[in-house]
Amino acid sequence: MATTTKTRTLTHTNNETNTTSSRAVRLGLTAGYLSLAVGVLAARAVPATSYEPSPYTATPILFWVGLVVAVTLGLASSAVGSRLGRYGGLGLAGLATVAFLALPFIRSYYFYGSGDALTHLGWAQGMLEPGFGFFDLIYPGGHSLSLYLSQMMGVPVRHGLMYAMLAVSVVTLLFVPLSVWVVLRDKRVLAFAAVTAMLMLPMNNISTHPGFHTYTLGTLYFPLVLYMTFKHITRGADDETLPSWLSAVSLLSPIPLAAMVFYHPQVAIDVVILFATVLIVGYIYRRRASGDLDSAQFRHRLLVGQVVVITAIFVYWSLRYEKTYSFAENTTNSLLSFLETGEGAGSITQDRANSGQQLGENVLLELFLKLFLVKAAYIGVATALVAAKLFGRVNNKSESDSGMVITYLGFSGLTLGPFFAVQYLGNVSSYFFRHLGFAMILVGVLAAVGLFYFARHVSPHVGQRGRALFTVFGVLVLCLSLVAYYPSPYVYLPSSHTPETQFVGYQTTFDTLPEETPLAKVRIGPSRFSDALGAEVPDRLLWGVPGPQMDSLGNITEFRGNNRTDVPAYYLVVSERDRGREVDGFHGIRYQNDDFERVQTATDSRISRVQTNGDYEVYYIDQRGLPLEATPDVTG
Repeated sequence: MATTTKTRTLTHTNNETNTTSSRAVRLGLTAGYLSLAVGVLAARAVPATSYEPSPYTATPILFWVGLVVAVTLGLASSAVGSRLGRYGGLGLAGLATVAFLALPFIRSYYFYGSGDALTHLGWAQGMLEPGFGFFDLIYPGGHSLSLYLSQMMGVPVRHGLMYAMLAVSVVTLLFVPLSVWVVLRDKRVLAFAAVTAMLMLPMNNISTHPGFHTYTLGTLYFPLVLYMTFKHITRGADDETLPSWLSAVSLLSPIPLAAMVFYHPQVAIDVVILFATVLIVGYIYRRRASGDLDSAQFRHRLLVGQVVVITAIFVYWSLRYEKTYSFAENTTNSLLSFLETGEGAGSITQDRANSGQQLGENVLLELFLKLFLVKAAYIGVATALVAAKLFGRVNNKSESDSGMVITYLGFSGLTLGPFFAVQYLGNVSSYFFRHLGFAMILVGVLAAVGLFYFARHVSPHVGQRGRALFTVFGVLVLCLSLVAYYPSPYVYLPSSHTPETQFVGYQTTFDTLPEETPLAKVRIGPSRFSDALGAEVPDRLLWGVPGPQMDSLGNITEFRGNNRTDVPAYYLVVSERDRGREVDGFHGIRYQNDDFERVQTATDSRISRVQTNGDYEVYYIDQRGLPLEATPDVTG
C-alpha cells in the first residue's frame, strides 16, 4: 500500500514537472515570436533614406535584440521541449533567419545589389521587351524567376530580383534539414541540420553574394535537387505501381535538373560531377555486395536517369553559347600556364592580400577569420566524419542510409576537388570561391550528421547541460556566420545597397548626356548603371577614374579614360553612395574622403556642378586647351 502511494506521488510529481516544463516552453515561444515581431516592426519603422554603408549599423538595435532573443528562445525550446517545443522552436529560429535575409525589404531598400546585379537588372527588364528573351542568355533561369515573381506580386522588376534571392534562400533553409532527415531518420538531428542551414554557409562575399547573382542563386536552389536525389537513392519515395528502379521523385527530377542548368551552367557542372560520382560508387558497391556485407546498404537505387538527363540538358544548352567556349579556353590556358611556369595560382587571393596589406599587417588574417572561421570548422567536422566512416567508426548496419551518403559525398570530394583546384588558377581563380560555396552545401549536410553523432556520443556524459550547450553553440555560430553575410565595413566591403537617388540621377544624366561626351566615376565607372537603365552608352565613353587621378584638381581636369573621343570635356559623377562605399566600405584603400570633398568644394573654373539631387552630383570638366591624350593606366 505504501509502495503504491509512493508510486502515485512520483507520477504526480513527474506530471507536474512536465506540465511546468511545457508551460515554460509555451511562454518562451510566445516571448520569442513577440520579440521577433517587435524587432521587425522597429526596423520597418526606420526605412533607409540614403545609401547605408552597413545594414548592420544602420538598422535599429531593437531589431537585432529581437532577432537574438527569438533565436535563443527558439533553439532553447527545440532542445528542451516536446514535439511542440521542438518544431515550434526551430520554426521560430528559422523565421528569425528569414527576417534577417529579408532585411532589405524590411528596411524598404529601393534595390539591393551592385556590380553584376545591376547588369542582371537591365537584362531582366530587357526580357520584357521584344528582341531580347529567354534564349539570349546562357543563364536565364534566375531572370525568369524574378520576372515571374515581379508580375505575380505586382512589384517592380528590381524587387523581383530581390525576391528571387530570398526565395532560393528559403529553399536552402527548408531542404538542407529535409535532406539530412531523409538519410538519418532521427528527430534529434533536425536541430543540427536546421542550424546548419541558417548559417548560409555558401555565402562568402568573394564570389557568392546576397545580391542577385546567378551562380549563388543556383547554389541556394541546389538543396532541393539534393533532397530529391536522396529520396530517390534511399527509396524514400517508393510507389508499388512503379518498377523498383524508378521512383515518383525521379519522374519529377527532369524539371529541377533543367532549372539547375538554366540558373547557371557552372553549378550544373558541379552537379554532373557529383551525380556521376554517386552513380559510379553505387554501381561498384552493388557489384561488390556479398554475404559478409550488409545488403541493406545496396538497396539504393542508381542515378542513371538523373545523370543522363542533366548531362544531356547541360550539353545541349551550354554548347549553344560563346561563354561556354570562353570558359573552357580560359580554364585550359590557366591550367597549362600553371603547369609550365608554376605561377598564377590563387590570383584573386593575392589581389585580396595586396589590398589587405595596405590596411595593416593583420587584416588578411582578420578577414579570413571573419569570412571563413565557421566554414573551416564545418569543413573540419565533415572531414572528421568521412574519416570516421573510412576507419569504421560509423555504424554501417543500423544507419545504412547515412553511412552510404557519407561514402557518396566523401568520394565526391575526391572528384570535385581537382575540378575546384583548377578553378583556382590564373584568370579564372575567382571561380574557385563560387565552387567553394557549392561545396559548402555538401559540407553542411555532412557536418550536421557529424555534429549529431558527436552530440549523441557525449550526451551521457554532459546530461542536461548538453541542451544548454546546444543553444549557446547555435546562437554563437549563427552570430559569427551571419555577421559576415551582408557585405559591410566589418569585412572590409561596402554594402550593396543602391538607393533610388542613384537610379534617378543616372537616368537624368544619361537622358541629357551630349553625344560623344564621356561620363566618369570612381573605380570601374558607370557602366553598370548604363546596363541597369538600358542607356546604351558605348563603353568607350564610360570611364573609371583611378585613385591617383583624384589626388589633385589638376589630375582631375587632365584625366582622359581613352583616346576614343575628340570631345574636350567629360562629366564626373560624385555621389554619397560612392563616398560611402570607398571611405567606409573599402576603408579608404583607393579613395579618401578628401578626394570627394576636393571636387565638391572646387573653385577651379574648369569644374562646374551641373546636376544634383542631394545624394548624386554631376560635374562638367572642361578640357579645352588641354592635351587630350589618354591618361596612363594607373591603378590605385
